Amino acid sequence: MIHNVDNTLQCRDALLQLFLVATLMSADMERGLAERGLTQTRAQVLWVLGAAERMTQRELAAELKVTPRNVTTLIDALEETGFVRRTAHPTDRRAAVIVLTPKGQKSFARLQSETTEFARQLFGNLSEGDLKIFQEILHGVGTKLTELAKENGGR
Repeated sequence: MIHNVDNTLQCRDALLQLFLVATLMSADMERGLAERGLTQTRAQVLWVLGAAERMTQRELAAELKVTPRNVTTLIDALEETGFVRRTAHPTDRRAAVIVLTPKGQKSFARLQSETTEFARQLFGNLSEGDLKIFQEILHGVGTKLTELAKENGGR
């Protein structure tokens, strides 16, 4: 692989731009979710439940890649604020099935529509070809970050 000063500087500049975009998106997401009484993690639970409609806490923990204890705490908070409710599992007395309440369903629908609109605002003026290239680049960056995290012990 050929490395030159210009390429190294361009790579560094691209990383700095990525940091800026990540920071801006994170701040915007946190602000918008806070207005709805949600955190990023709680919104992720709504997103997963909204797509699945119902899950056990164990299934939810596996999907979110967290411990069942962490899910219990998340569900407690979301239940207390009216976004989800626990229901009896049809065949396992020890398990609870988590479902969105009407408030949770409304919040999920709003998250979906706002995400779609935000994506349109950000990328709607790109050609189909440019958007495909951008998606391929993002996929490659995500794959590389995952590989590096595994090599560095999840750092």
